Parts: sequence; structure tokens; C-alpha cells
Amino acid sequence: MKIYQITLIFLFVLCILSCEKDTDAAPLAESSISGKFFAPNTIDPIVNGKITASKDGTIVSETRSAADGSFVLSNLTAGEYEILLTKGLFSASKTITVAEDDDIQIPNIPIDVFPKIGVVTGAYDHIESVLYDIGLVNPITQEPLFDIIQGIGVGRSGVNSTYHGTHHGHDSGMFEPENTSNLQPNVSFTFADLIASPMMLADYDILFLNCGLSESFTNYNDNIVQYVTNGGILYATDWAFKYVQGISDGPNYIDFYDAEKSGRSTSTEAIIFDPDLIAWLQVNFGITLAADDTILLDEFLPGWQVVESANDATVVSWFNGPVTYRDTTGTEITAHKDLAFTFLVGDGGVFYSSFHTENHDDDFSTVDRLLEYLVFELSSL
Repeated sequence: MKIYQITLIFLFVLCILSCEKDTDAAPLAESSISGKFFAPNTIDPIVNGKITASKDGTIVSETRSAADGSFVLSNLTAGEYEILLTKGLFSASKTITVAEDDDIQIPNIPIDVFPKIGVVTGAYDHIESVLYDIGLVNPITQEPLFDIIQGIGVGRSGVNSTYHGTHHGHDSGMFEPENTSNLQPNVSFTFADLIASPMMLADYDILFLNCGLSESFTNYNDNIVQYVTNGGILYATDWAFKYVQGISDGPNYIDFYDAEKSGRSTSTEAIIFDPDLIAWLQVNFGITLAADDTILLDEFLPGWQVVESANDATVVSWFNGPVTYRDTTGTEITAHKDLAFTFLVGDGGVFYSSFHTENHDDDFSTVDRLLEYLVFELSSL
């Protein structure tokens, strides 16, 4: 009798458990959000941008954009999400509501939040035209959304060192590019004023020093060191190396060749080390590389600055190619040299390149595309 009762109880409990299992709600079907991440000009894709979906303040999905800017955020349940797209100091955001079992394709999203950028003009390099053409421009007024600072033939203007520029960002929109070779300084102070003032330097997240700017203010290089160490990002090309020496020259980062401005080659077939850059060039712009991942670099100034060596432990080298240069006796040497570099210093970082854009036409050259890519990479240091 007891065995019979125990058996009934067991069967009763088993029945209850079985019924409960049958009445459990089915799991909610997952949803996804897909789209593309673009530069502010809404034309050029952003590769390897960080894309996150947050719900109630918590990140629930994260991915990276592909070479064509595309991304998919998956494993989402129904609800409202804040989509954040970032590439270093550049970003955009969008709020999206998804339903259960909903795969949403959203319109292309361009960067619309920028870092504070200053560009110091030079006689031989015009990075300001690249910044303009990638969309750092007010779509209504066509004014650049960065400060352009006179760097050629300058002296102290006596401007108040507490000046703060005003170009911080804009609402993105399609614009018609125009010839930007004559972009003029749009602030009242000069490079001489800027470099002498740690406070003014600290106002910028990124500072671009074009090749051919005045080389008369290297006595303020300690201010540049402080700017970078405290979190600033410095971009300098070719003859602007004079302002990088206080940070880099020596065994820790890059060591400039003793024979100054001795580079003779005006072009080289250089290896590209970064696979993301290779894919970005090929997928979006049809730029074909040789079988050994080399590309023509043809924007060297006659008498360019050679980098003797780079510390592999602290420095990322981007390109390497055979070049000819002169030693201190005037003897010509041909050797493979690294030609562009990024490295971290304190809380900031530095990009230096021996070549640059010379703004020889109204469209992007291949070298311009390389520098465009590196502008966004630079902000990710």
C-alpha cells in the first residue's frame, strides 16, 4: 500500500512539472540593426569604427564597421536602443526602436560630432583641404569647421592667450566640394602666439602642422611636449619635424637622420603594412595595389626629412619603401626606409610623415586617400 501511494505521488509531481514546462512562454525572437558608418561628407566609409547598441544605459551589442562602413548589431530584443558610432574622437548617434523578430536597415550614418581641430598653414602641405573634402565643413555656409592658423612668415601678434576658437561641430549634410587650395586662416592669432601659450594649445584636441610652416619657434618645443603628454594629438609632416624633435628624437620613438632635409627621391613604391587600409582603398575607391601590397607614394618635397630609425616596441610604422637620400658628406645612399609613423606619448600621441599632400588638383589623389584614412586613425590613438 505504501509503495502504491509513493508511486501515485511521484506520478502527480511528474505531471505538474510536465504541465509547467508545456506552459512556459517561448523565447522572444531576436532582432538586428544594420547600416553603414560614413565620414562627414556622407561619401567615404569609415572602417573599423566602434558601433554599440545600448538599452537603458547598458551596452547589449557591439561590433566594428567593415571596409565599406557596414555593420550589423545582432542578438537584440524588442525595445529602444541608443546606437553610438565612434572612430576615435569622431562620433555619431541615433535612437532606434525595434520590435520582436525585426531586422532593421537604417540609413547611412555620417559622423556629426568632431574634436576641436587646429591646422597650422604651411607652404608645401595642405591638410586643411583634405579635412574640408572629407566633410569638416558647414554645409550651409561652406566654412571649415576647424581653425586655420597662419603658420607662414609669422610673428607674435600680441593676441590675448585666453582666446578660444569656436569651430566644434555641425549637423551633417551633403555639400558640394569646391576648390579648397585657397583656404585662408580664420582666427586672429598666429602659430607664433599658439606655440608660446600652453593654454591656447590645450584648447585643441588635434593639432596639424603642415610642412613649410615657420621653423622659428622651436624654443617653445617644451610646450608641444606638454600638449601631447597631457592628451593632445599632434600631426606633423616633413619639415615640421622641427617641432616633433623635442618629443621623439632618440631611442624611445623615432630618430631623425642627422643630415637634415636630405631626402632626394620624389616617389617610391611603398609597402602598406595595415590590412584595413588596403581593404578600404580597394573596396571603396578601386585603388589597386601591386601583388606585394605596394603603392606609389609621389608626394615628397625635394629635400625631405628622412627618419633614421623607429623603436618597434613603441612606434607603429605605416609604409616602407626604397628611397635615396644624402648623408652628411653629400654621398647618396639608397635604402628601404619607413615613411610614416604613429606613437603614444603620455596621454596623447603623434603622427609624423615624411611625405604629404601638395594639393596639386581638386580631387583626391591616392596619397590624399592615405592621409584621409590616417586622420581618423590619428584620433584613435
